[in-house]
Amino acid sequence: MVEKSLPVFGYKEDILQAVKNNAVTVITAETGAGKSTQVPQFLLEEGYQVVVTQSRRLAARTVAERVAEEVGCELGGVIGYRTGFERCDSAETQVLFCTDGLQLVREITGSGRAQVLVIDEVHEWNINIETLVAWTRKRIAEGWPVKVVLMSATLEADRLAKYYGENVPVIEVPGRLFPVEEKQDYSDNLVANIKKLVGEGRNILVFQPGKKEIAGTCDELAGCGAIVLPLHGELEPAEQRLCFKRYNQPKVVVATNVAQTSVTIPDIDAVVDSGIERRVELADGIEGLYLKPISQADCAQRKGRAGRTKEGVYILCGDSMSGRPAFPKAEIERSRLDQTVLRLVAVGIDATELQFFHQPDREVLVDAKKTLFALGAMTADGQVTKIGRMMARLPLSVQFARMIVEAERLGVVDDVITIAAVLEISTLRDRTENWRDLTSETESDLLAELDIWNAGKGKKGEELREMGIFGKSYWRAKELRGKLRDALLGHVKVFTSTGNRQDILKACVTGMVDHLFHSQGYGEYRNGGNGTRQKGRESVVSGSPEWVVGLPKDIQFKDRRGRFCTLNLVSMLTKVDPAWLVDVAPQLVQIEEGLSPYFDGEQDACFSTTKTHFNGQMVKEKKLSTPEHEQAAEVFVGWLAQKMTI
Repeated sequence: MVEKSLPVFGYKEDILQAVKNNAVTVITAETGAGKSTQVPQFLLEEGYQVVVTQSRRLAARTVAERVAEEVGCELGGVIGYRTGFERCDSAETQVLFCTDGLQLVREITGSGRAQVLVIDEVHEWNINIETLVAWTRKRIAEGWPVKVVLMSATLEADRLAKYYGENVPVIEVPGRLFPVEEKQDYSDNLVANIKKLVGEGRNILVFQPGKKEIAGTCDELAGCGAIVLPLHGELEPAEQRLCFKRYNQPKVVVATNVAQTSVTIPDIDAVVDSGIERRVELADGIEGLYLKPISQADCAQRKGRAGRTKEGVYILCGDSMSGRPAFPKAEIERSRLDQTVLRLVAVGIDATELQFFHQPDREVLVDAKKTLFALGAMTADGQVTKIGRMMARLPLSVQFARMIVEAERLGVVDDVITIAAVLEISTLRDRTENWRDLTSETESDLLAELDIWNAGKGKKGEELREMGIFGKSYWRAKELRGKLRDALLGHVKVFTSTGNRQDILKACVTGMVDHLFHSQGYGEYRNGGNGTRQKGRESVVSGSPEWVVGLPKDIQFKDRRGRFCTLNLVSMLTKVDPAWLVDVAPQLVQIEEGLSPYFDGEQDACFSTTKTHFNGQMVKEKKLSTPEHEQAAEVFVGWLAQKMTI
């Protein structure tokens, strides 16, 4: 049932009236107002069929669980959820929570089951939200009957309302927060602050930028007198639920920004904030993970988590509040957009003609089209191909999706699905390097991962650990692999694999043709005119093969002195025979013939040079006899004249 004590309840009639009378409604609600759980219930009571998007799988599931509990129904009945990989809904579902991917939302709303689409946590402005907002704006202008509600905690509400048109109502709901004392700690000493708060008997939420930092903090807090729990999107649901339980001693939850807005831990009364996040940034067309200070708006969100149930305290470490940007930089302004461009063109929309709320540089969109052309997903004039449509169905990066499409042609789907699943979650290999006993591969990290996967089949956690396999990654890859098979049902005829290792590699190379690297010696590689990258130490590829494909990545970290350092790496290497490239991506091959003609007296023939370029890089140069060359007579006369002067 609706929670009448929450601030948003006082605005119930205003919200319902706005939705009834308008195509678009904007709701801003401070932390603690109850917008995510209550607004869907308002709409349910009014008889609407509702779809609510969340930016994370964890949030889609946990918010659905909470609403089902309040409504008093089994999850999967009146209240359900669906993500790209799992679903818990039925024919009787009236409120469906889902992740915010365009393809999933189009599928649901296109089925006629939605009368209201609620896009929650708009302020996060990830690429999916950005695409959804632009797409709904276009659909509404075309007369779309589905009403749209945009909800956010902190938002440029008036600007967003004007983006959709004139007279879009904005409803501002105050939060219900207890006073939160704000402190600044320039020493950057999270653990000391946490231990002090544990001594005061507080339940503490700690924000760290990623899994590595979370694990390190949890280790440092061992024996501190509190229940210490990690929280991030890669944990199993049962592990995540431990964070929401109440305990008879202080609780410390060390989390990524998933705990900033997407989920609420109700008994928190202290927040210790690292003040940084690890986010994707685009540099020279390569996505890297960089440590960046969070914005003032992010700080306000995190601070609000400390005052939900009683007075709290917020400790910000690192840079001062005044030195931070007011709002975070939108993801669409700092990321590759090839997957976004593909998903839009697959539904008939040219991304370069779509007006986004945060408009990306046209150059980035054009580069995305070039990548899709290189992968065979788009034609030169921007039309989606049959290959591209198949790729758009898969919940993977465009490179990994292309591998699977090619794998069907070569009869190695089963093995390539495994490799794609492993690549999507990073690697199966742990740091012990015991895994090296599981493969004899010396030319491809991808085949090494496949060998390791096969060696781990049927093994349990302890056995995997002894083998040098990271168990959690193995189970996640196994889950993803199963979901990829499900996504391919009805689209792929044969799932089995011949096991031919060369065909497996050809399929994988097809998905990585835009990442072709030339050896510079000593484990360094260059892709065209871009800078050099270092082969990762964990690679099984021996020596420095002349040509490889691999995944470029930049990783930023802090060294022991607190200085930021960046590693420019190329990982998941595979040795490439340039002859393959003509087969896997003929559209990228350019051949220059008849260059630098000359006459060879010993062979009594005219010769010239032929150069083969692949995606702008010269991969082959060969001198050939060309007696029919248009300059053959000229070079012969020149040779003869030179001989006569000697």
